[in-house]
Amino acid sequence: MSAQDPTSTHDSVTAMAAAYAGKAVETARAMSAQLDYSENSIVELETLLERLAAEMPGSHSAADDLTEACKVWGCYLGEVVRRSFGGEWSVETYPGKQFATLTLTVKGSKLFPSIKVHRRLTEGEQDNVWTFFKMVKARLEAAPKVQ
Repeated sequence: MSAQDPTSTHDSVTAMAAAYAGKAVETARAMSAQLDYSENSIVELETLLERLAAEMPGSHSAADDLTEACKVWGCYLGEVVRRSFGGEWSVETYPGKQFATLTLTVKGSKLFPSIKVHRRLTEGEQDNVWTFFKMVKARLEAAPKVQ
């Protein structure tokens, strides 16, 4: 692809998201868990995030580790959605904020899975990713197909 090809950026973001998701699978395996990109694996992801949240130090020095964890586990969550319903990865500015984040656009809806994982890790059970996935699934199944 030439440097002028607009799909090269999309492809590199897609490759980055896939690499982070792959790292989640490897990390889960090291934690004696199995992630297989199935819908049911989101239940396992929630269990892992619950465990990680309980182990997280409260210091600001852990901010880089938290950012990395959000990318890894968020990309896994997003990849399960993408493999189930389609969609495209991009990097976009989070609404109302001044930072860019990995974004999954599916059937006209924008999802921010890394932000969801951040909330799960920092704000607790009320931000359960399994509950979130079921809500996303219901909305996407009811959504008209976007061409």
